[in-house]
Amino acid sequence: MINPEIVSSEYVSPIDRAVRHVKAMMMNWGFGEGCSFIYAMLITSSEPLSAKEIGEKTNYAYSSTINYLNTLIRLGLVERVRSIRKNLYVANVNFVDLIKAEREKVQGYLNQLGRDLEGIKGLESLNAKVDHAITYLKKAETATDKPEV
Repeated sequence: MINPEIVSSEYVSPIDRAVRHVKAMMMNWGFGEGCSFIYAMLITSSEPLSAKEIGEKTNYAYSSTINYLNTLIRLGLVERVRSIRKNLYVANVNFVDLIKAEREKVQGYLNQLGRDLEGIKGLESLNAKVDHAITYLKKAETATDKPEV
């Protein structure tokens, strides 16, 4: 992998840029760097990869690679496929499910905050903003329930 801090973006391949963006997105959602990097590598791979191959591409130790893969498998983001004499790994790419889960988390926090703010004098403005955010998330939920074309 090319270190983005060292090489200017004009020399970075489109795949490396995609890996960097997926990794950043996953880290923004709260995933650790190792899981994010490995998931990004698998998403951008045209074929399933072995743990050894993933470790070589990411420069992670084999044991760390296995630990990250097991975490991703538990989260349903990666599948292990048995091949001749070795396991191969492939990413489950479902950004909509990740976004829905994040939306539900945020909506839960906002609902709790709204309950906490009920009846507190001087915070009516904040309570109105919380209500507005909850309404927005409910509209987003309704929009995502439409079938894919």
